[in-house]
Amino acid sequence: MPEIKLENITKHFDEGRVVAVDNISLEIKDKDYVFLLGPSGCGKTTTLRMIAGLENPTQGKVSINKKNMEGIPPEDRDMGFIFQHFEIFDHLTVWENVTFGLEVRGYEDDYIIEQATKALKLVDLYKYLDKYPSMFGNPGLQKLGIARAIATGAKILIMDEPLGSLDPKVSRVFRHQLRNLVKDLGLTAIHVTHNQSEAMAIADKIILMRAGKILQIGTPYEMYENPNSIFVANFLGEMNFLQGFVLKTLEEEKIEIWLRLGGPRLNCNNPENKFKLDDNIVVAFRCEDVYLFPKNYNFEDSKYDWSKMQFFKAKLNASRFIGETKRFYLELDNQDKFESIKSGTFEEDFNIGEELTIAIHQDDIRVFRMPEDLFNELSLT
Repeated sequence: MPEIKLENITKHFDEGRVVAVDNISLEIKDKDYVFLLGPSGCGKTTTLRMIAGLENPTQGKVSINKKNMEGIPPEDRDMGFIFQHFEIFDHLTVWENVTFGLEVRGYEDDYIIEQATKALKLVDLYKYLDKYPSMFGNPGLQKLGIARAIATGAKILIMDEPLGSLDPKVSRVFRHQLRNLVKDLGLTAIHVTHNQSEAMAIADKIILMRAGKILQIGTPYEMYENPNSIFVANFLGEMNFLQGFVLKTLEEEKIEIWLRLGGPRLNCNNPENKFKLDDNIVVAFRCEDVYLFPKNYNFEDSKYDWSKMQFFKAKLNASRFIGETKRFYLELDNQDKFESIKSGTFEEDFNIGEELTIAIHQDDIRVFRMPEDLFNELSLT
């Protein structure tokens, strides 16, 4: 079964002046649904095209099932292709679109009929086999493109922004159908996108890239809960970032931190005692992990265990109702600003300008070493 391996892959353009992919290595296991994720221009599509054989590496090796793919064209790599722009033949019927690639490959009629029928039934288009693509909206066209790709019997599915042309609401539904289809067929899927929520929702594994390099590889949960850099933390979900320094080192791999300009002091985890006294740091916590209470809330009468919560005060500058969520804009005494996101059904009667009690669980606080260029780390490009 197909396993894909990239070893020290580099790709140059413009006579070496542009480095699109910079010495990356990775492995994709059989039947994994993998996302290449990152901002525009990060090298994800170029990486995909080198796997597919549509581009040749400047250096390095692409292997499929331990076989070097150098010199092997795309049509001989056992792959199906799905792109954002559907590449559907408008003058051919649904059936003719799906059977076209099989006929070009010279398969016998019985095999063509069997494969095309199976593919169209899988995407629920068999009842439209005599219709023309002009009758479909974007979801139908994308289903037709998928049917055409899987009809060839390919074991690897190559997808470049396949949901990019869909309405956001339709995309949220269809992406789960796409994953189910990939899993039902036992395919190895490589999916390029810049849409973080799309990748988080359906990936087995995410490969996050920036400026031609791989920053982190992991499951959606691993990437979200344990980002290895400020950029990764900021790119996946919404995160607050505040500057500070280490005030004390504590027992059991804990530290006390002090936010800049006399901001609040917080205790947080310090795995492997990575941070030392006086280290300059960036403190990060996700917007949904920020709890809000009235200033004089009585925690002693609460049924919850607040022993690991970190408490401090902040002023409410503004709030916005955004349908399924409410967003609260807050400010510390040192004028640092941060946000809290709650469910749209969150009940509160806070007033603008009111001082609130803020609570964050100790385990939800992430600490990163202060980078040389914090602005660049916080950029999403």
